[in-house]
Amino acid sequence: MRKRLHLILFLCLGKLTFAQGPGLLIQQYDKGVDLEYYRKWNFDVFLQPHRSNTDDLATKARLHLDLGANVHYRFDKNFGLSSGVHYQRISYRYDFPADNSIDRLRFLRFPLVLSVYPVQRLQLSLGGTYHLFLKASGQPPNQTEPSFYPSKTFVNSLGVVAHVQYLVWRKFSASLSYRFQKRNFSPLQRETQDFKGLALGLHYTILSPNRPNP
Repeated sequence: MRKRLHLILFLCLGKLTFAQGPGLLIQQYDKGVDLEYYRKWNFDVFLQPHRSNTDDLATKARLHLDLGANVHYRFDKNFGLSSGVHYQRISYRYDFPADNSIDRLRFLRFPLVLSVYPVQRLQLSLGGTYHLFLKASGQPPNQTEPSFYPSKTFVNSLGVVAHVQYLVWRKFSASLSYRFQKRNFSPLQRETQDFKGLALGLHYTILSPNRPNP
């Protein structure tokens, strides 16, 4: 009996003495406990220069700066859902011989996109957007001064967005987006709501992406 106890004690001491901890295993074999983590909820604010033009008229787009905020929810470390509120401005000049006036439109944009995170710093998103029309001004050919367009000239519309975002440094990330929106209800109307464009973005994340949840 005593010999058996000595044998068990010897084996236990040997295991404690010679066994490698998880830190040493990670250093030697890059293996061990999965140390990757993600934050389920996060938020960012952004500035987004963009150039959006009409899709079906002879017009020249003007550069504008959008701003807004996003909320992100991660189902796991690879998939998530994002939404937000964006203030969007679109301006373009008509390129007709008898009409060089400028239309100026204002929207609130509400995206709902599915996001994937193939690597730690990269986010790829694809989804839809709802554009809440605020106001529009212009100068149709029969007018001599710019004025606000009457009701129902422009209305709310739906769109699609594809988005790539990369964490550059700490809480700052950069993005590239392709946006498209469409809502034509009268082929005889001079004005249009078919727009497409590219946007660059600078984002600031509210919560640190490099700190796990407590």
